[in-house]
Amino acid sequence: MNILIIKTGALGDVLRCTFLAQALKDKYKAGKPKIYWITSKEAKPLFINNPYIDSVLTDNPTLPQYLSRIHFNLIINLEEAEKFAKLVTSLKPDFIRGFYYEKEVIPSKSAKEWFDMSLLGKKPQNDVLKKKNRKTHRQLMAEIAGIDFRKYEPFLRLTKEQRKISADFLRRHNLSRTDLIIGINTGAADRWPKSLSIKQTTHLIDSIYKKYRAKILLFGGPNEKERNNEILKLSKSPVITAGCGNDLFEFPALISVCNLLITTDSLGLHISLALKRKTICLIGPTSPYEIEMYGLGEKIIAKSKCICCYKKDCKSMEKIEIPEIINALSEMLKQKITLLITTFNEPNVEKAIQAAINQKTKYDYEIIVSAPDEYTQEIIKKYSSENKKIRLFKDPGRGKSHALNIIFKNLDTDILILTDGDVFITENSVEDIMNLFLDPEIGCVTGKPIPLESKKFLFGYWANFLFHSAHKLRENAFQKNEFLECSGYLFAFRKKLIDSIPVDVAEDSVIPYFFWEKGYLIGYASDAGVFVKNPRTWKDWLSQKIRTSKSHETLGKYVNIKITPRVKTFKTEAGGISWLFYYPENIQQFFWSILLAFSRLYMWMNVFFDTKLMKKNYNDAWKKIESTK
Repeated sequence: MNILIIKTGALGDVLRCTFLAQALKDKYKAGKPKIYWITSKEAKPLFINNPYIDSVLTDNPTLPQYLSRIHFNLIINLEEAEKFAKLVTSLKPDFIRGFYYEKEVIPSKSAKEWFDMSLLGKKPQNDVLKKKNRKTHRQLMAEIAGIDFRKYEPFLRLTKEQRKISADFLRRHNLSRTDLIIGINTGAADRWPKSLSIKQTTHLIDSIYKKYRAKILLFGGPNEKERNNEILKLSKSPVITAGCGNDLFEFPALISVCNLLITTDSLGLHISLALKRKTICLIGPTSPYEIEMYGLGEKIIAKSKCICCYKKDCKSMEKIEIPEIINALSEMLKQKITLLITTFNEPNVEKAIQAAINQKTKYDYEIIVSAPDEYTQEIIKKYSSENKKIRLFKDPGRGKSHALNIIFKNLDTDILILTDGDVFITENSVEDIMNLFLDPEIGCVTGKPIPLESKKFLFGYWANFLFHSAHKLRENAFQKNEFLECSGYLFAFRKKLIDSIPVDVAEDSVIPYFFWEKGYLIGYASDAGVFVKNPRTWKDWLSQKIRTSKSHETLGKYVNIKITPRVKTFKTEAGGISWLFYYPENIQQFFWSILLAFSRLYMWMNVFFDTKLMKKNYNDAWKKIESTK
């Protein structure tokens, strides 16, 4: 299936439309869609590392001839220009969404609402409709394309070369990832007066520095060199200039240095949001309703009746109030952390609770224990009466994922750390996990499972071997900014981006994929340890491994495993079989390694039989492995 998307300008609009590619890949995945995208030469760097777009084409005289050799099942044209509308019609696709040509530019039924409020719509009704509109740009574009927009966001993932630019900038200016780095991007293109004045910007910089002693980066476009020089001259605070001549390869790399960006409605806004930076957007003459913050920030709207006027002489930006920006900044810098222990009738749950309480960290956090059994509930009541940061959630007993979905729906927190009642975490775990979240690009962090068993015994050796192998894989993937799966024994994520999870796949399997597909990275806190007691009998070992492996078999229902392949499969495990020969320290351990290979093969045969032949997939339920207690 061939799909063509046409979106060439403006640059910010091109970037915020990139969510369409992922949504279309998911909607038409049965047809194995190949997605082509026509854009401008200037916008092409925005697509460099996007796995959802198969071919990025730039507008040029030979383009129509090239496209005429391809039959398109669907064309989505988001440009109202006559030449693109004519191109769409000439290609004779099966379906057209957006704009095409029949004596004049005509919108498809799905694009009429957007067309009527555009410059091509009838005046003055188009201006009235623009002001009345309450749909976001994402929703409007999604309706044109005929897709569900709610779980998709603009996609921009930095390349290795861009990450080097970021690292070099940090080193050159003696900046650290533990610093609070705030970007100021208050200029704008010349089309509408969206800039914050030099005086206001200087006041903003000085107010931020006085309150937070933050490291402040000043951004600007090619036409703002003079403006930024004036700001640097007037400001009483130390300001680092990011320069005004950065191209579309360098600009995202430098924005990624920031923890938070304060920006006008401009390209900087859309880059910051696509890079998952906390963002404050300052809005005057443009529509505040079309802008979507994806849970990453706040909109500060000018106290003016001129909002959404799109007039070239608009003065609304003068009505932006600096104290309102500072208040929004203060709220966004606050971070609520919750450590959630899920448990079911675990005899050693108190050890897990004590480990959660005794964390050595500068971060404030609460502890919630989720349990369906009266034994654990009574224990928690005792602890909560003595420690106000501990509270109980009464799990209805229908399974872990079911309980988590109830908690997700009702829990207001920023970072959620998950662990279990039959394991216990090291005293530095919260600290090490939270330090990784200082990088806004990291959406999910996993800790390091550590087996309690000795390698001197068969099942202890197997546990040590498997955990060590997982550690090396995660360590390597994290260093390369590649995808890695989390451990259900200890992992954390940005809670406000997850409302619910499927109940037929393990939470530690699917949640990292959700973040990765949105453009986040997965972090590995290798010093955040979690001690695990493993099965000591063949029956329990096999039962646990089959259940764990089956919990990954349904991933393809919820994530695009063609773009981000599953990590835990028979094929990937077989590819790492050489580990069996490097890990043993003596003849007995070498024999145990060979035995493990056959045991894992037998386990995968059971998984195949259950899931492919008997259609018995993973189901959410509490299931005890007795020899781990």
